Amino acid sequence: MYYKCLSGNEPHICKEFLNFPKKLYNGKMCPQDIGAEKKLLSGCHPLSGDFEIIPLLVKDEKGKAAARGMLTFYPGEAEAYLGFFDSINDIEACRSLIQAAEKIASDRGKTSLVGPIDASIWIGYRFKTDHFDVPYSCEPWNMDYYPRLWEQCGFEIWKRYYSFRMKRITEEAGHPKYEARVKKFLSEGHEITNLDMKRFDEVFREIYDLLIELYSTFPGYKRISYEAFYSLFSNLRLILSPEDVILVYKDNALVAFSICIPNFYENLFGKMTFLKIMRVLRLKKHPEELIALYMGVHPEHLGLGSVMAELLRKQMYKSGCIPIKALIQENKVTGAYYNDLLDEKLEYVLLRKTLR
Repeated sequence: MYYKCLSGNEPHICKEFLNFPKKLYNGKMCPQDIGAEKKLLSGCHPLSGDFEIIPLLVKDEKGKAAARGMLTFYPGEAEAYLGFFDSINDIEACRSLIQAAEKIASDRGKTSLVGPIDASIWIGYRFKTDHFDVPYSCEPWNMDYYPRLWEQCGFEIWKRYYSFRMKRITEEAGHPKYEARVKKFLSEGHEITNLDMKRFDEVFREIYDLLIELYSTFPGYKRISYEAFYSLFSNLRLILSPEDVILVYKDNALVAFSICIPNFYENLFGKMTFLKIMRVLRLKKHPEELIALYMGVHPEHLGLGSVMAELLRKQMYKSGCIPIKALIQENKVTGAYYNDLLDEKLEYVLLRKTLR
């Protein structure tokens, strides 16, 4: 089969770029956020001013779409990012796209391709590599053969990430060392509280100020404005329960936080329908699993990480939900808290290829 890769922001390319995932998944769970993709292609996404994008579309000899991707360039960066990848299970279709991406990136002086990154890690990144039975909210979702195709095209795994599905917590008492640290930090003037929804915007800004510094070492990280951050994530207020947001203050400054959301499974994927809304509302009220989605601790408050782990454990015990520790980079200390309760480990990868 002969394949040709088209590139550019022409209307016919953008139209097929947007339509391809639905055809590929063909009734299966399609993770596409078509609204975000349309905003990126039209240049009106909250982050559009930070980068340049080039859509790529592979067609076969009959003119049928076979693969797609999006190149992203940041000013002054040596890497180019490849994301929004979808492909039929055909190495030649994938290779056609990858080779076109390599040439465009090399012509611009880039030294490597990194992906999958959907323009920004604040939008989406990483491939899922295993456990394609039931998804959970906010995890990457893709065809199981995608990582293999990329590796056959010369990419190597650069970073690994893991999510941990834990056993249901049945013991009220936690690890003595962690419980002792909770008492210690309280005695030193730390205040532990939950989210007051009336203060959502104020707290959201405090979380941004802490998170934007803590995440600066993440692969592919780019600093974004508070306005962009708010635009991307403030809809969390619709699915958050106050007790699932833990905040720790010292001298009226936020020094640690954790955010959990119910596992809505596939109901946050794709277009929101009335049936999905009903399922989301039911799961918000009666969650079966809780996802520890975000956690941050100010580096000057050593030992507070284990305190947050203990506070989360207590919340999971109180809720009766099965806990999921989500998307933790390999060898990060947060992945080790309460791993004696580990039930299932899920893997995700970020890949990189050096350009010659």
